[in-house]
Order: sequence, then structure tokens, then C-alpha cells
Amino acid sequence: MNLEAKLEAALGESPLRAMLANAAAPLVERRGSDPIWDRFDDRQLAGVARAIAGHAAWGRYLAHRPELLARIASAAPGALRARAAELDRAAAYDPGVELEDFLDSLRLLRRDEMLFAACLQLGGLADFEEVSEFLSLIAESCMRQALAAAEGRVADGSGSGLAVLGMGKLAGREFTYHSDLDVIFLYRDELPDALQPSRIAQRWISYLSTMTGAGYAYHVDSRLRPSGQQGSLVTTHEAFSRYQVEHAATWEHLALLRSRAVAGDLERAQRTLTETRDRIARQEENPWTYVADMRKRVVEERGVEDEKQAALKAGRGGVMDVEFLAAGALLERGLQITDSALPSVPAMLRAASAGARIEALLADYAILRQVEACARWHAGRAVETLPLQGEIAELVAALLGRGETARELGARVGASRARIAHAFELVCARGSVDALAT
Repeated sequence: MNLEAKLEAALGESPLRAMLANAAAPLVERRGSDPIWDRFDDRQLAGVARAIAGHAAWGRYLAHRPELLARIASAAPGALRARAAELDRAAAYDPGVELEDFLDSLRLLRRDEMLFAACLQLGGLADFEEVSEFLSLIAESCMRQALAAAEGRVADGSGSGLAVLGMGKLAGREFTYHSDLDVIFLYRDELPDALQPSRIAQRWISYLSTMTGAGYAYHVDSRLRPSGQQGSLVTTHEAFSRYQVEHAATWEHLALLRSRAVAGDLERAQRTLTETRDRIARQEENPWTYVADMRKRVVEERGVEDEKQAALKAGRGGVMDVEFLAAGALLERGLQITDSALPSVPAMLRAASAGARIEALLADYAILRQVEACARWHAGRAVETLPLQGEIAELVAALLGRGETARELGARVGASRARIAHAFELVCARGSVDALAT
């Protein structure tokens, strides 16, 4: 059986099969006769077939990455954990390497590992939670190496003292395909000025987000910094803490609860976060009226949907409802995640409350996250909506691997969102996460 026939067989009667011939053509032409295919088992083959049929560009990419093919052929359950332990070494910054080559290596690393993770997930060799954590670890490794490169070209030898705070999904290691880096930069208070830390931060952003011949590594968003785009790119620890305590809005406090030091001067930055959050927790009033009003505005501005598409993230009952519930619950309780724990949405909610209704809410959150991941894989970019009709809807349903039609998937997503919306509105109405206690 030739490679094209093997890939078709691996897809069975899936709607993805109609996309395979075009997607697999470069791979079949360049690698079809490679003996490596004899090492693939059914799950590895299915993972490759579904990944490239889900987004055709990966067939062309994989055709030029024989070492990646070999890794997929050797993959077994647990392979992502083993690979995660090797990431820093795989992306180690070598000052002797030309900058352009280093930047390309970061981009190829990210693409290789994202495709590796997708093949394992879509082939049933890794669950989505493993993949989400792995994608986050790839990002953290690339961030650390980019920072080392930026400091090596700017710092005067005394050290920059720069720290990168990760926000949102990055902080909680809840990345999905094509996630962005939401970050804040802090630098040591004793430095004479912000010139050197600012230059390093600017280079760091450029190293990760500039398009090269190998593409880009990550989009970087630093708008969550004090005063947003109007504020300085880098902030001292003391100024950051003072702003958060004295001037920041409640939405900024909610975001701060879901943050973590991820690169640079980790110990000092994490200590600043902990101390600042403790001060906020002791003075913040009950947040739920504010949270309800804020979510209403977000739904009106970004959660527009109709019978043809669902607003998975920003719409009523979307991913953001659970994210706000988690942060709002911690703020209500005057709590924060300990330094030894990741500020993921599940961890935050469980720290504030417990019981069957919390676990049911998190199960619905997991459903939306998995659907979002497959929609992003097919689109090849970040998307916030799920088509409910047509070819794209059928392909996303097929990528989920549950044998559902688009209509069935839409009904399942709709039921999850209805339960999430009910939970969110109940908490806001009663003014306490205790509304979900059982």
C-alpha cells in the first residue's frame, strides 16, 4: 500500500478524507518512498493524516522535516512529557550563532513542536491537557532563549534585571494552537533608568514577532502593562506594585491574579506579584457587580453571533465567562494561587470553591477549549468563533474525533455554553461564588 492509500485508510470515512489528496500531495511526492513509513503504527499515521488534512500547509512543511517524521514515528503516550524535558537544550541560545539563524531556529522549533503535539493529539496519543501544557512550555523556552539573546546584544555585563510576566493562558500553561504571548516587563528598582531594560524588551519582542524566512515565532501583546499603550514598555517593581494597588481598575486586578513570572529575574518578579496581590486582596471590594457589567460590554462588543456561528470565547456562556468566574472568585475570597501552583482557570476555581458544580463547570470549559483548539488548527490562526454550518463546521467536528456531525457538535457546544452562562449569571446575581457550592 502506498503512502497516500495508507493516509486515506487512516482517516476512514471522516469528512477530512476529502481534503487529504491536496494536503498530502507534497508529502507523498517528497517522502512517499521513505522507509520511515514502515515504522508508523495506526495511531501515528492517523495523527499525521488528520493534522495535514485539517490544515494543508502542514503537509508541505512536514515534507521538508524528516527528523520530525522520525520523532512522530517513535512517539508513544508520554512522549510530550519526555520532549518537554529537552526543550531548553533544543532551543539553547549560542552567542556564536548568527542572529538570523538563531531567530529561524526559534521559529522552526515552535512549528516542529506544535505539529508534533497536534499529530499526537489527533492520533489519540496525547490528551488535550497534555498538549496545552506542552505548547505553553514551548513558548516559555522560546521566551527564555530570546531574552538571553536580547540581553547578550544589549546588556553591558552588569545584567539587565529584566523579568517577563506571563498573563492569562501563558501564566496558567493553558496554551492552545496559535496562542499569543500576553506579557508585562519589570526591571530592578535600583537601575538608574529604563533605557537598557527598555531596549532589551524591544529586542525581545522583535526576536519573537518579526517575520523571517521561517515565519514568526509568536505574536506579542504588552498592552496589559500599567496605563496600557500609553504607559512605558518597562516598569520598575515598585512602580508596578504602586500602580496596581493605587490606580488599577478591577479588571486589571482580575488579570493580575492570572499572572506568573516566566522569564528573566523570576524570583524577584514572583515575589513582587505575590506581595502586590496580597495587598489588593485585602482592600478589594466584592467584584461581582463590576464583573457582570464588564462581561456585558464584552459580549456586546465581541460576542456577536447568529445561527451560523458561535462566539466560543467572548459570547454569552463562552470561555471568558469561566475565566472571569475563576479570577472573580479569588478576588471575592481575598485569595491568590500560591507561588508553587500555576494560575490556571481550574486551579483558581478550585482554590476558591469546590464541589460537583465546580467540576461540572470545568468539564464544560474543557469542551469549549478543545473545540477552540480544533477550530484554530483548521484556520491556521487564532479564531474566537465556531462555524455551525457548512464544510468548515464539519471539518472541525471531524478533528475532534468523536464521530459527531457539525449539527451534533453545535448542540453539544450550545448545551455547555448554556450551563456556563447559568453558572456565571447565578454567581453575579447572588454576589458570591458560594452560589455554586453543593
